[in-house]
Amino acid sequence: MATADHLVELRGEVLREHIDVIDAVVQATPGASRMSVVRAILDDWCERKCHEASLIQRVTDSQRNRTGNGSDAGRKRGGA
Repeated sequence: MATADHLVELRGEVLREHIDVIDAVVQATPGASRMSVVRAILDDWCERKCHEASLIQRVTDSQRNRTGNGSDAGRKRGGA
């Protein structure tokens, strides 16, 4: 969980129907707030995106290694 030092303010317009669902979740969840629900949604989304990115990287690295294009060794020595 992020500490206050890591929090930044976020402002913007959101669809009313999305806020209605968030508000319903807040009412059904003891101790929850709109922002705690939004943080949980963003945390889940970020985890999924990072996982997606790691899978994409793994697949593209595997393809490059099979074809011999763009090897890591060449890039580490200063190659493009």
